[in-house]
Amino acid sequence: MPPAKILTVGILAHVDAGKTSLTECLLYTSGARKDKGSVDKGSAITDGLEMEKSRGISIKAATVDFVWGDTQVNIVDTPGHIDFSAEVDRAFSVLDLVVLVVSAVEGVQAHTLRLWESIRERKLPVLVFVNKIDRMGAELEQIFHDFEQELGANLFALNYADTNQPDAPELLAFKDMQPYLEAPIVEKSLENLAELDEAFLAMFLEGEMGELTGIFEKARPHIQSQKLLPLLFGSAKMDLGIEALLDGITALFSSKNISQETAAAKIFKVEYDPKWGRLAYTRLYSGQLKNKDSIWSQQLEKELKINQIFQRKLGKLEATGQLAAGEIGMMTTTDLILAGDVLGQHKFKDDFHRIHEAVLSVQVVAEEEKEYQALGEALEILNMEDPRLDFRWYKEEREFQLKILGPIQTEVLRDSLLMRFGIAAHFMSPQVIYKETPMKAAQGIVRYTMPKPCWAVMAFLVEPGPPGSGVQYSSQVRTGEIATKYQNEVMRALPWSLRQGIKGWEVTDIKITLLAGEDHTMHSNPGDFLLATPMGILRALEEADTELLEPMYAFQIKAHQEFLGAVAGDMSQMSAQIDAPAFDGDFFTLTGRVPVAQAMDYGITFSARTGGKGRLKLSLDGYQKTETSEEKIRAYKGVSPLHEAQWILHNRGAFKADERLR
Repeated sequence: MPPAKILTVGILAHVDAGKTSLTECLLYTSGARKDKGSVDKGSAITDGLEMEKSRGISIKAATVDFVWGDTQVNIVDTPGHIDFSAEVDRAFSVLDLVVLVVSAVEGVQAHTLRLWESIRERKLPVLVFVNKIDRMGAELEQIFHDFEQELGANLFALNYADTNQPDAPELLAFKDMQPYLEAPIVEKSLENLAELDEAFLAMFLEGEMGELTGIFEKARPHIQSQKLLPLLFGSAKMDLGIEALLDGITALFSSKNISQETAAAKIFKVEYDPKWGRLAYTRLYSGQLKNKDSIWSQQLEKELKINQIFQRKLGKLEATGQLAAGEIGMMTTTDLILAGDVLGQHKFKDDFHRIHEAVLSVQVVAEEEKEYQALGEALEILNMEDPRLDFRWYKEEREFQLKILGPIQTEVLRDSLLMRFGIAAHFMSPQVIYKETPMKAAQGIVRYTMPKPCWAVMAFLVEPGPPGSGVQYSSQVRTGEIATKYQNEVMRALPWSLRQGIKGWEVTDIKITLLAGEDHTMHSNPGDFLLATPMGILRALEEADTELLEPMYAFQIKAHQEFLGAVAGDMSQMSAQIDAPAFDGDFFTLTGRVPVAQAMDYGITFSARTGGKGRLKLSLDGYQKTETSEEKIRAYKGVSPLHEAQWILHNRGAFKADERLR
């Protein structure tokens, strides 16, 4: 008999909180596998990459499924390290529920806060699992308090952990928590419920609450509406709290399938398989999909044909040939499908902030010159799997550039090139990604009329835009002067035109106005305006000159008061803008802004400064103007539109909708 419902559950946490170990417990307890896998021994199913086994960390999001009661549970185990947060961002898009894992020793950490912000923005249901309650130094009451205070959550404990004997903690189900009603965790849980239920409030104040089973039923609708946040204590190492977690997932939450007959699906991950090529990981929300079906791709704006459909069963790829609503599968297609694509006509809301933005670029060099071409092709595959690498292949300079989130990602990319493709590569020192913006208003005129047949004449005005405004474009040209189809090509060329400014960086905070221009009845074609637009805009930027913008971090630091002076001194030396500190008992919280270039390596210093007991959260907080210096300026990569003859020869006839300018 098929399961009555299907749930897709994401396991999220700060690194080393025990996500993958918890996933293995769920598989073992549900009967999906006979032996429990181990992260330390490299036998965890969801850590299938050799790099994951050797490093003992999750690098890629992985999917497994099992059945518990009447529910099929799809688990998405995600990386915990912030350098791989792009994997988590993509996984977020297909989840029904998040299990947020917190270590009972380390508690609420910097990445926990980032994950929480993303969970709340997406309005995803969440269940908190406090892991490692058997560890020395576990502070359950403090973690409960911190979670409520720092995350603004109204928690409701579904079980209680008696840790009087740390080596043998005991868990009590909610219905058995009567002896612990005065314990701070239980009392605060009941108080949170009382604030939402007037009838229970009277019972709570009078101290006559009756059976705990009845109280749980009062809490259930508030948990399901997320006015109360359910919390469970446990230990993946000791198999404690696992059945309670399975019961909580399946009994309290439902899926977000769409009530329609036609197929609607999301692609949340793409990976390259040596045998099958591109595998697109797909969550189907409605309808069904089968081999050889065709479905509309919103990203490609065309019908694409599904070749084969697979599902992973305990890590192994099995050809199933079809997907039903709620299921997760992998498909192959003849088209270059990418993560983030939506299949079908349904419109999903996906305009959410990313957990972490790339602010570093790195150059990759083959250790052997003969591997140059192979390295480029391998990097294109890695970029297909993770488009946020934003891979650039500058063929004139024989140079490869990637955007990265941090140094651990660089190490993994290097290992991946060696282990997957047999290519030894060297990664240069990362460079902060600056941007540039016009200093003043200026005009740029372009007359592309030779060699015929061609005709594109335009005058552009560029002006500085307000900070954070991005790119604003408008046209004052009538369609009788430049036809609509040609003006559309001007807009399409804007991202290419602004990818590199006169100092080598992307241009932002700019207003662009098409002031005047003309097409030609016989000689004009769309490619002429696509080619000419960068020439006109770069001319205007050269006339205006540009100033550099540097990325800024918003920082939040929490540590013991004894470290306040040293930490504040560090931030001052890094030219930080520091707010007044806030105090909570023996701890302080310090916030402000600091240049990325100054703070990107501060995590190591901060950890040493606080003995590993402080918390440093850095998040990208826009750009601000900075002093221009020679070391911050980059040479233009490829052929510059300012070198008009070369530009025209290089690009003439080469513009296609799916092609980059290089």
